[in-house]
Amino acid sequence: MYKAIASFLLVLGTAPMAGAQTMTDNADIAAHLHFWAREKGDPVYYGEVRNVDARNKRILGHYQCLALAFIDYQGGVFQYAHKMWSKSRDGSCHYEDVTSRKVGNHGACVKDTKAGFGAAIGTALMTKDNIDYQHSIFRTIDTNTRVVGETAKCVPPKGVGAGLFSIKIENGRFQLISTRPLDYEVNIEPQDPLHPPTKPVF
Repeated sequence: MYKAIASFLLVLGTAPMAGAQTMTDNADIAAHLHFWAREKGDPVYYGEVRNVDARNKRILGHYQCLALAFIDYQGGVFQYAHKMWSKSRDGSCHYEDVTSRKVGNHGACVKDTKAGFGAAIGTALMTKDNIDYQHSIFRTIDTNTRVVGETAKCVPPKGVGAGLFSIKIENGRFQLISTRPLDYEVNIEPQDPLHPPTKPVF
C-alpha cells in the first residue's frame, strides 16, 4: 500500500515545503495544492474539523473527521468537494472506511453515487469515478468576498455559507477557519483515495 501511495505522490509531483513555512497568499497556497480539474489523478486530503472559540479564535476539540478534494482555483476562488463524519467509538476517524457510517456533511449539489442526507448511511469513496466533478456544483472558498460554502448557483438566491476568517498552509497542514466558527485542517500531503490513510494523519 505504501508503495502505491509513494508512486501516486511521485506522479503528482508534490512540491517539498519547509515545515515551519507559513503561506497566506492565495496564489502561493493554490500552487501547493493538487486540483482534480487540472490533473489526471484524484488526490484527496485527510484531516479533521475542530471547534473554534468565537471570541478569541482559539482552536478547541474535535468536531468531525474530514476528507477534502480541491477541484479548481480561479480568480481567488477555490472549489472543493468534502465529506465529514464522526469518529468511531475507538476515537479514530477511520479514513479507510467511508461506507459504514453516516456522512454528516457533503456538498448539496455534488453528484455523488451513494452519499445521502438525513439518516442515510454509506457513501462512495472520493474518486472521479464516484463523484461527477465535471457536472457538480461545488462549494467554494471565495477569498474575494470572504465567504465559504454553497454558491448561489447551488442554493438560490444567495447561497449558504459562513465568513472566511483565515486561510493558510503551515507546518505541513492546510488550515481554514470560518466564522461559524470552525477550523478545517488537512495534511498537505495528498493521498490516493483508493488507499486512504489507516492511521491518524496528524
